[in-house]
Amino acid sequence: MRNLEIVPFEGGFAERAALLLAESHADGGAGRPAGVLDLADPDVARRLVAEWQGSGPGVAAVRDGRLTGFMAATVSRLPGEQWARIRLPQYACGRHERRATWRSLYGALSGRLAGIGAYDHAVEVPAYDRETVSCFFELGFGIDQVRGFCPVTGQEAPAGPPRGTRLRAARADDLAPMFELAVELQRFHTAAPVLRPALSDLRPIREALSAALTDAAQLLLVAEEDGRLTGLVQAAADARHSGAATIGLAVVAASSRSTGVGTALVAAVGEWAAGRGFDAYGAEWSSANPVSDAFWRGRGMVPARFKLRRLIDSRVAWAEERLDYGHFG
Repeated sequence: MRNLEIVPFEGGFAERAALLLAESHADGGAGRPAGVLDLADPDVARRLVAEWQGSGPGVAAVRDGRLTGFMAATVSRLPGEQWARIRLPQYACGRHERRATWRSLYGALSGRLAGIGAYDHAVEVPAYDRETVSCFFELGFGIDQVRGFCPVTGQEAPAGPPRGTRLRAARADDLAPMFELAVELQRFHTAAPVLRPALSDLRPIREALSAALTDAAQLLLVAEEDGRLTGLVQAAADARHSGAATIGLAVVAASSRSTGVGTALVAAVGEWAAGRGFDAYGAEWSSANPVSDAFWRGRGMVPARFKLRRLIDSRVAWAEERLDYGHFG
């Protein structure tokens, strides 16, 4: 890595950064499931690089005055929030010495993030890019979330919902029981092995369900048995993946799991997506959740992207000041 210099990312790097981004994704076509945004398109890359500039710190790798790599993060603007997100359009490098370049870039960026109090780092990585996945593993990251896609064609026709259960469009009077199902899902994620703290503010879920009820561009279905809701699914066009729909929320009551309710709801999403002209539909799930991981993979979802996560002990901000080496002298 001779002559490599890590410097702050500047606006003048944008064009070369976009070309690097496009080049770095050019070889992923064969392993990229249908519906994934084509970052190999230079025009798409230029638009996305322009969008993230100014959303957080960024660093660039420069050799002999030429940009050879970059990495940037988007950080929360809310007081007390500690997260930083490195999304797919926010990092790229040339084809040579990728591992060393990633390590140098993250080494500089992580220090800047910790310096502003951002200790929860996440990075999106293409599932087919095993070299980059391995590199971030070596940097202390682990798989947190999986984003998978399934083509709308070529799927086996599933059986309908279980006897006594019907699928129907959600109504306004379903809002309260739908919200209860969403809360049940949050509580399920607090248990082992996921062990994810439940959200303290559930208003966004309530607002999203309310919006989906009146949005003709979204699908909001419920499963009903004897007047009781046993499941729900919400889907809409994916904002970041061309030609694909995405499942934003899917819940089956604990009492109705493994009965076919979830399979019927997802099959309905596939039919809806095909009718809307989508090529694929996708979902995101927690890698540590054995129920959802088995379910989504069993429904034909092919991993397209991983969200890797690294939690840094915030005590690094002050611990060094308390170290006393005097008694070793």
